[in-house]
Amino acid sequence: MTTPPVPSLTPIPSPSATPIPSTTPDLSATPTPSATATPGSVEVAVEATFDVAALAGAVLLFALVGAIVAIAIVFALRVVARRRGYYAHFVEHCRTPLVILGSALGGYFGCQFAAEDGDAPAWTNAALHFLLIGVIAASTLLVVSLTKAVEALVVEGVRARGEPGRANRVTTQAQILRRVAKAIIIICGLVGVIMTFPAARVAMGSLLASAGILSVVMGLAAQSALGNVFAGIQLASTDAMRVGDTVVVQKDQQGVIEEITLTYVVMRTWDDRRLILPSTHFTQNPFENWSRRSAQYTGTVDLALDWRAPIEAIRARLAHVVAGTPLWDGRLASLSVLDTSTATVMLRIAVSGRNPVDVSSLRAHVREEILVWLQREAPEALPRTRIRIETAQGVSAVAQMEGAVAGAPARDDGGPDPSEPTA
Repeated sequence: MTTPPVPSLTPIPSPSATPIPSTTPDLSATPTPSATATPGSVEVAVEATFDVAALAGAVLLFALVGAIVAIAIVFALRVVARRRGYYAHFVEHCRTPLVILGSALGGYFGCQFAAEDGDAPAWTNAALHFLLIGVIAASTLLVVSLTKAVEALVVEGVRARGEPGRANRVTTQAQILRRVAKAIIIICGLVGVIMTFPAARVAMGSLLASAGILSVVMGLAAQSALGNVFAGIQLASTDAMRVGDTVVVQKDQQGVIEEITLTYVVMRTWDDRRLILPSTHFTQNPFENWSRRSAQYTGTVDLALDWRAPIEAIRARLAHVVAGTPLWDGRLASLSVLDTSTATVMLRIAVSGRNPVDVSSLRAHVREEILVWLQREAPEALPRTRIRIETAQGVSAVAQMEGAVAGAPARDDGGPDPSEPTA
């Protein structure tokens, strides 16, 4: 008997062996930021989270605090100036630059304080750079104002001593020195601003390396301007001319020196015009300085009168005229016979005044008063023309033609005129 085949049993998989999908995410498959991410995306994220309002608020707050501190310093100087007057010049010239500097310093420190946070964007460095330039500019302005205050203090102290000549000399020298110091300070300020740029430092090193050749080229190109600058310094240092001096230039231009700069001189003429001359004009050409040592001045008035002029009466009238005008300083009022001719007698009147302007007015006043007095009281003193006529028969006939014709030649010597034919 044959045994039937037994079917093989297929193994049934166990539920535990069947893979079940897991719901937990695989952390290894999650994308993470790469270390080579672009900087732009990071900066954008930082700028999005950085509080711009906080930075602006810090800058404004610190700037306000700096301004308040500067105002307090100005107020303290005003209080001190009531007892010591020379502080008033510093308050007058430095109060505004001091407030500006205080605000700039406060804003700079405020921005620096707010930018200490590590999340600060890159543009905060540009803001700090801008505020630093403002601090340098404000410091330059303050130092320039200090030079003005020192100049005003020195000039006021000299004028208080009552020496006009020394006051004018010190005023001129102080003006020139202040302008030189101002130019140097401004140049230093500009260099300081330029040196805040890293690229400019390299360029500045190259510029200094070629400074020798550059200085020669600039000296040749600006020879005229530099000549005026050195001439202005020479005028101030040698004391040849001062502010307030009365000078005569170009033979006929008279005026008072109003301002002396490094490159030109301003002169006010008698008719209130302003004559501007380069400084080299006074170092290369001669000029008259009527108030070099003293402002007192003596002027003259010349009169051509007839031989019958009453000299003593005119001298007495001169004393009466000068005594009645405030233009005369009481030093000199004299009359002398300067010259004589066959027709006239030349009289010279010398008068003095406190300054050339007063003397010029006094001369015109004396000339007018003397002429009016001569016309009214002594008409015989006015110049006359006399003619002697010889007749053809030899009989002398003298005809006098009298008139007030000034400056005409005349002869009255009682004899025949050799220039005329005689019988």
